[in-house]
Amino acid sequence: MHRTDSYHHGLRIQHTLYPTAYLLRLAGDTDSTGSEVAAAFHHAAAWELPLIVDLSALGFGDGELLRHLLHAYQDGLTLVGPVSDSFQHRLDTTGVTDLFTIRPTLHAALDSPGHPRL
Repeated sequence: MHRTDSYHHGLRIQHTLYPTAYLLRLAGDTDSTGSEVAAAFHHAAAWELPLIVDLSALGFGDGELLRHLLHAYQDGLTLVGPVSDSFQHRLDTTGVTDLFTIRPTLHAALDSPGHPRL
């Protein structure tokens, strides 16, 4: 397991590379962090591993984050929650809530199909 952290305008992005999955953990708010979030998803995709995005410490998630999640969904994606009320509202109002698999813990996400337990 290899982990790196970065901080951008109120958002902490933690990258963790596992042998069978790539984890992005987002903490804070994604408002005004579009290029940093884009870079994080691009970096994660380069590993060609199943992606897990932990949103349990996310406060505000903007439309740009949702766009990246929808793109990652096409390649296989598991989310870790609970998802904040404001981001859940965004998922609900855009009609995409049912697209995503949201697990209550990282361990549950790693136990999901396509993510063998580490």
